[in-house]
Amino acid sequence: MIALLALGAFLAAAPPASAGDMETQASRHVVREFERVGRRAPAQDATLGTAARRLAREALTEYTTGAPDLFTLTLAVSDAGGADPSPRVLVIRAWAHRHAIETFLARTDFNTERASHFGVGLALLGERAALVLLLSDRKAELKPFPRNMAGGERASRTLCGTLVAPLRNPDIYVTRPDGEVDLVPLSRKGPSGDFCTRLDFATPGTYTVEVVGKAAGGPEVAALFLAQLGASQRRDRRAEDLEPTTLHESRVAVYERINSLRRAHRLPELTPEPVLERVAQGYSDRMSAEGFFAHVAPDGSTLTKRLPADARYVRAGENLGLAAGPLAAHFGIEHSPGHRRNLLDPGFRFMGVGVTFQKVDGREEAVLTEVFTAASPAAQAPEDPQQEAYDMLSRWRASKKLPPLERSPALEALARAHAKRALELDQPSAQPAETPLHERVFQVLPDAGTAAVDFFVVSDPSALPESRSLADATNNRVGVGVVRGDSRRFGSKQYWVAVIYAAVH
Repeated sequence: MIALLALGAFLAAAPPASAGDMETQASRHVVREFERVGRRAPAQDATLGTAARRLAREALTEYTTGAPDLFTLTLAVSDAGGADPSPRVLVIRAWAHRHAIETFLARTDFNTERASHFGVGLALLGERAALVLLLSDRKAELKPFPRNMAGGERASRTLCGTLVAPLRNPDIYVTRPDGEVDLVPLSRKGPSGDFCTRLDFATPGTYTVEVVGKAAGGPEVAALFLAQLGASQRRDRRAEDLEPTTLHESRVAVYERINSLRRAHRLPELTPEPVLERVAQGYSDRMSAEGFFAHVAPDGSTLTKRLPADARYVRAGENLGLAAGPLAAHFGIEHSPGHRRNLLDPGFRFMGVGVTFQKVDGREEAVLTEVFTAASPAAQAPEDPQQEAYDMLSRWRASKKLPPLERSPALEALARAHAKRALELDQPSAQPAETPLHERVFQVLPDAGTAAVDFFVVSDPSALPESRSLADATNNRVGVGVVRGDSRRFGSKQYWVAVIYAAVH
């Protein structure tokens, strides 16, 4: 009893823990939690720690609700010398210093994250406290690169680094202050994922530098940072200073950012479409009015329900962003893998943007909706569905940087017979004759080494999906057959499309 009383008196008399002490406790907790579930603990990283302290300070003075948007997060990580894209963020605010660390020590829900590095930061303001944890699954290691180049004169710097497996084939994109995106040629590109290049900064302003690698799931942003040429204004006010303030200005700015990114990736530009603009704007307005932010509305409806019932489309996509302004919201969209896939989808040809401005707890916000389709909802049936299918295949091949396929009249005749017979039998995989299709390909193309066929039943021949045969670099001949008809299984006025590929040596 005496020992317990003495201990209690000692604790009561002990000075309050400093921010540094609490950061140390939090860091130990991160390591223990990963090891407790049998996972390798992430390494503590100085740049993430510096960024976390800045975000903790801002959590008490700037973004007082929720976590920081991606632009704010990227700015903090970048200014700290880091380049981790979209690290996971945990923000804890408390009205008493000790409550911040006590709340964090009770958290056990972050050890399922994929993380190779982490940083913890704590800030105190009067009696209040904020603690921020950043977790990153690092995909690239970059050599030191300046984030601020004073003077405002033209500058050139060398960027080198190495991708972390399984990423490979690095590409570097630079978004200039005017929003244009450049694909920067590499001066060195090694087989192990190492690379070097020279980056030129011609005009004052903020540049976004992205290192993109490729894996089985497609392109992925491996590193991301901001570089500033000149110091004419505070960088952390940039987004607010340049953000559009009207719907028209927002649409113009976002459309240009989307098409600039597509141009850099050698993809066709998207065309704004009035019907899609109404759909996007209606959904932004609804999310703001009803206080939710999700692709599925509270009544369970999705994009398919929001598009007009009689619209001609097969493939459609939707991106949502929420930030201090429409460009900051789009910045988050560009660097989210799933949303970026929509922006760079070769099959999409039309887009619509909606922006609703709102104020939450005194803070300005923009709710951004981007909608994409392969065909205009107002479009009529295509005059030449076969050519539209060919055009779609060409866009897919170009997006994969593969040589174009040569159109083969012999394969076209086989493909049309295949599609016609399949529609008659109401069986997309049906063979139009007893002889296997690949044998008939070898009969009409004796020099063919291999043959493959894709079959689709679609309402829009310009929206053919990607396939393994299409992405096979050995295929160099193609024939498309298209017939339109009614099917008990697939509905009326559908296009039955057979695509036959061959590798001719």
